[in-house]
Amino acid sequence: MNLSIKSMFRRLWRQRLFSFLNIAGIAVSVSACWVIYRIVSYEYSFDSQLPDRAYTYRLVTGLMFDIKENYNGGVSKPMYQAMREQVPGLKRVVPVFGQWVNNAETKDQQQRPVVVDDVKEVVATDSSYFMMVPYTWLAGNPATALQAPESVVLTESRARSYFGTLSPQAILGRTITYNKEKTRTVTGVVKDLGYPSEFTAKEFFKLPLIEYELAEWTNTNGSDKVYLQMAAGADTGRVMAQISKIGADKWSEQTKHWNLPSTVKRWFKLMPFEDSHFSTYISEGSGHKANRSVMRGLIGLGILLVIVACINFVNLTTAQLPQRSLSIGVRKVLGSSNTQLMRIIMGETFLIVLLAILAAFPLTTIAYRFLGDIIPEGMMNYTAGWGIVLFLAALLTGITLLAGSYPAWLMTRVQPAGIIQGQGVLNTGNNRRLALRKVLIVFQFVIAQVFIAGTLIMGAQMNYTLKKELGFNKDAVVLIDIPWKLVQNPAYTNKQYVLAEALRNETGVAAVSVGRPPLSDGYSSSMYEYYNGKKQDPARRQVYKKFIDTAYIRTYHMQLVAGRNIRPSDTTNEFVLNETAVKGLGFASPQEAIGKMIGQVSEQKFPIVGVVKDFHTRDFHATMEPVALMAHKDGSNGLNILLTGNDPAQWQATLKMIEQKWHAMYPGEEWTGKFYDQTLAALYKQDRSDSKLVNLATGVAIVISCLGLFGLAVLVAFQRTKEIGIRKVLGATVTGIVQLLMSDFVKLVTIAFIIATPIAWWGMDRWLRGFAYSIKIEWWMFALSGVIAVLIAIFTVSFQAVKAALSNPVKSLRTV
Repeated sequence: MNLSIKSMFRRLWRQRLFSFLNIAGIAVSVSACWVIYRIVSYEYSFDSQLPDRAYTYRLVTGLMFDIKENYNGGVSKPMYQAMREQVPGLKRVVPVFGQWVNNAETKDQQQRPVVVDDVKEVVATDSSYFMMVPYTWLAGNPATALQAPESVVLTESRARSYFGTLSPQAILGRTITYNKEKTRTVTGVVKDLGYPSEFTAKEFFKLPLIEYELAEWTNTNGSDKVYLQMAAGADTGRVMAQISKIGADKWSEQTKHWNLPSTVKRWFKLMPFEDSHFSTYISEGSGHKANRSVMRGLIGLGILLVIVACINFVNLTTAQLPQRSLSIGVRKVLGSSNTQLMRIIMGETFLIVLLAILAAFPLTTIAYRFLGDIIPEGMMNYTAGWGIVLFLAALLTGITLLAGSYPAWLMTRVQPAGIIQGQGVLNTGNNRRLALRKVLIVFQFVIAQVFIAGTLIMGAQMNYTLKKELGFNKDAVVLIDIPWKLVQNPAYTNKQYVLAEALRNETGVAAVSVGRPPLSDGYSSSMYEYYNGKKQDPARRQVYKKFIDTAYIRTYHMQLVAGRNIRPSDTTNEFVLNETAVKGLGFASPQEAIGKMIGQVSEQKFPIVGVVKDFHTRDFHATMEPVALMAHKDGSNGLNILLTGNDPAQWQATLKMIEQKWHAMYPGEEWTGKFYDQTLAALYKQDRSDSKLVNLATGVAIVISCLGLFGLAVLVAFQRTKEIGIRKVLGATVTGIVQLLMSDFVKLVTIAFIIATPIAWWGMDRWLRGFAYSIKIEWWMFALSGVIAVLIAIFTVSFQAVKAALSNPVKSLRTV
């Protein structure tokens, strides 16, 4: 046994170039698969330990305005009570309503004041929540902890932030005052969930039982979630029908009450809980989501990279068979069976794959650093346990069998008689085997060229999204997001306006506006209507509201196409619409809209005083939205600062001055200023992540494919050694011989290009459909990918081709 292992190592060392190429190719693919496995296993591990997961569902809300359909992860608050009362077959209905907490005050174990601002991850619920989610209780009783009206349950980490090292039992009975007005008593402490979960809350308030009015059925907040678990034997279809009836009845009441048009619809959808983490189409208040299609794509990518690596191994290994045929023939003459020969090859393959996996450890660490900005948050803290060991063991076994089986079988086809008589080295149907290797090379380069084309097109789309005209100026604009805790703090009332006025007088500042930036999530929507006097029913349209001041349009260089800007005001008394809103409300032109009275349904109407050219309010995955700009002093908590000039050094100096002004106005508060283009780039994080993964896959596929080409070049040069010698004796030039050897490879890459082009076009066309505004796929993108592939092939093969062309023909013809 030891002798066999030593023999394998000696052989690997003698053929160290090929050994290195084999190990490198497999190591790169294993490293890529390792990263993919960590990402995919992390995403699929969300709430995998939830009891009765198969019987757990989420209720979400479907909304339709005109013909546009979307889903909201929230549910009207009264719905959970209605389901408990009217829907049989439910084991439990669990409300989880997000809570806004500006600050929390308590005392630590030394009775020193503890004040925490902007408290996150707080929900209101009841005891049913702890029956559904398997928390470990450190103190308190899950059945009674949320019975008292002003009770609160804390997770261990949140309790530690309030009370330090005080034991969970000692924390019971302590009080916490929220928003300086409501005091709650700690009635329980639970251990934080030790696995990835969408249940991220760390403080749990008692949800009060109240009687909701009809108006509450129209409110849908993405942070107000409702879960339900089916009873044993319950008919899911019947339960959904009963839920739909409740929703339809209430919507009918609302439609009559608000006189809503038939184009506005609302319904409920029952979503299996196992789909919740992958429901990227649903608008949520917060929380990490994963795209199931992307996960499947990553799995497919990993499989492709393993196949490419195995193909590379097969080509490199079979390229060495002519050199190994003599030793194999001798072994056969000495009595070695085919099974023994196959064991030798499979053993060498196993050893190479094992060394490749060991080499993949540092490569994977490097890959994590390269992909750091797209690795899911929390993944690196998630321990996969024995899963990663089993995964690597499966890779070791699978790659060994997949890559080693064909070369091992090929070894058994060596005929010792032919070797001894000098009549040839292999009886393997050389032409057929070479054709198979060429097919494998074509397959490798099809994959590589698909990735190259994908990289070019995705890069062009990312460049387009960052440079396309947005309808407003984004350059040299600094954003300061003022937390609501400061806006609503009496000590800082209207300080954002004082700061804005102070900055307007500073050198380096061109304009300052108070409001949310154009492309952001800082606005809501409402149903607006316009009575044109000719129709009994008004024109109605869902319009997004954005609160601004008089400097807003000037700061962002928005173009007024009709009318004027709004006048200074603390409250809404006039509107500026964008062109999409004008069309949606039925006006033939921007000029026609000026002076017309519009407003929210059943509320006071105000005049349209201006129309601005359409501007983007969301990323390029969404179409242009109808927007109404209006004054509303209490609704603005952001500063938009346009800097002068175009000198980055001057901008940095001005930014430092603005930061000093900020700290003078809000002492001790965190500085949040940043350039707007940084914020816009963050909107395309997922797209940039996809692009980066494709770039990485492209690099891996190219590297492995080049190794395969190199192996085939070695094989061809070896097989044609005597032919090359004869050609040189007959006067062939080095250039002619190099062209002769390269022509076959260029043909293979060309065939791969023909196959890869329609595949790449189909895939990229589907990807671009996810953008409302995208580039047009051009022919030159595929031509460029083909040229790149040909150049890569030429560069890879040229070394071996030139080496063969420069060889001494006397040595190659000596045995003739």
